[in-house]
Amino acid sequence: MLQPHSGSGSGAVVAERRGFLKKVTAALTAIIGAAAAIPGLGFLAHPLRKATVWGGEEPLRVAAARDVKPGEPLRVDVVGQRRDGWLRLDRVNLGACWLVRSPEGEVRAFSTVCPHLGCGIDWDGDEKKFVCPCHGSDFDTSGRVLAGPSPRAMDELDAVIAGNDVKVRYRRFRVATSKKEPIG
Repeated sequence: MLQPHSGSGSGAVVAERRGFLKKVTAALTAIIGAAAAIPGLGFLAHPLRKATVWGGEEPLRVAAARDVKPGEPLRVDVVGQRRDGWLRLDRVNLGACWLVRSPEGEVRAFSTVCPHLGCGIDWDGDEKKFVCPCHGSDFDTSGRVLAGPSPRAMDELDAVIAGNDVKVRYRRFRVATSKKEPIG
């Protein structure tokens, strides 16, 4: 005669299956959640990966060519566009540069930021040289270091005369290094 099945052994099997299905479901949920979260985190972090751009690739008008006289460096503000991952600002003062015209008529542009530690470089008209008031670096009108702790010459910027205008491609550079390295 057949005995009714007591089911005590099958309850353990069912509980074991349920535990396994719970683990599989949890693992699949975690995988699907991660697959959805990774692109979302990439989207949110995207602005952090973009470098700040000061002025863009195109040279910016900084002065009228007639205003740059030989032997008289002219300090001009550079106004242009600033972009980073979150903002785009137009007509922002990006910085300044010194315009120097040679006796032959060539115009060169130099950053006003000292390559030593980032102080502002001034023109000493009596001494006919550029000076950094913070740590005593001196530069000639070609940007070369005459004295002081500056690790390199003044940072030269790309400058062109376009019609009646002087245009400069503005950049910022790392300070306290012997190599001229653009930032951003």
